[in-house]
Amino acid sequence: MKKRIKVKRKLKTKYKILFSFSIIIFTFFYVFQILYTKFLVKLDNETVINQIVNYNLNTKKTPNLFYDILSLNSTHFLLKYTLGIDSLKEEPDEYVSGIEADYIEDPYVNSIKEPIVYIYNSHQTEGYQKSNNASYNITPSVLMASYILRESLNDLGIPSMVETNDIAELLRIHSWKYSYSYAASKILLEDAITKNPTLNYFIDLHRDSMSYEVTTTTIENKKYAKILFVIGKDHEGYEKNKQMAESLDAIIKEKYPGVSRGISLKGGSGVNGIYNQNVSPNAILIEVGGQYNTITEVNNTLNIIADSLYDYIKGEQENEKER
Repeated sequence: MKKRIKVKRKLKTKYKILFSFSIIIFTFFYVFQILYTKFLVKLDNETVINQIVNYNLNTKKTPNLFYDILSLNSTHFLLKYTLGIDSLKEEPDEYVSGIEADYIEDPYVNSIKEPIVYIYNSHQTEGYQKSNNASYNITPSVLMASYILRESLNDLGIPSMVETNDIAELLRIHSWKYSYSYAASKILLEDAITKNPTLNYFIDLHRDSMSYEVTTTTIENKKYAKILFVIGKDHEGYEKNKQMAESLDAIIKEKYPGVSRGISLKGGSGVNGIYNQNVSPNAILIEVGGQYNTITEVNNTLNIIADSLYDYIKGEQENEKER
């Protein structure tokens, strides 16, 4: 009898300990959630950048608790960079690539419901200057710029997604040369449309290979990478793509004079002349800065592009309601 009482007491004690432990764990996560929600956006950018770099240097991609909880929606923390080395290539046509960067995985994969903007890079390896980030041995790229633009648009309430499939790998699979990049990106673009029927705007993000003086401007002591809209005129209906570019160009020139270099119409021999813009009248190509620009200058401009796209898309939606 005494033994049974002792056993019961031991069980009660264990249950009490287990219950107390459960309460402690629940309280911890509850308090953590409150603090996380309230103070997350105040995290230092440098800390987040280090986490992103560490994630991409970790080839095994082992789980990282700090990384897992950093599902941030802030834009400025996304000054991310790609792994890679500087390498200069010279080609005789429009496919001059300049500084190259390796492909980088998206360290902040968020499932966006019913995206309306699709951001991709036919030339994912186009890189920017390392500048003061040389200590990381990393190279910023247009793919990273796409991640930043996506977050900026999502912050503004414009659901957006980035094409994260490796286009270089797709070229290798098909044994295609670099000049077939637009054919490769079109495969991914059409697949994205099939899987996401809500997509309505398509932006192919690039960077130029012009001089720093041509691709940079200063507004109130702050440097910006200039942008250039490129429209291919070797397909029927290109005028509608041109209209979208003209509208965005007008918004930017009115609100941020000096940032836009205008619109370049391309066609004929030696150029692609279509740039996948025959897929939709709302498909455009934007060159953000050049190979000599820093990711900070590019980021400053991406905020402008996001703001202008917001104005344009909201205007289109209002016009649609009135019809």
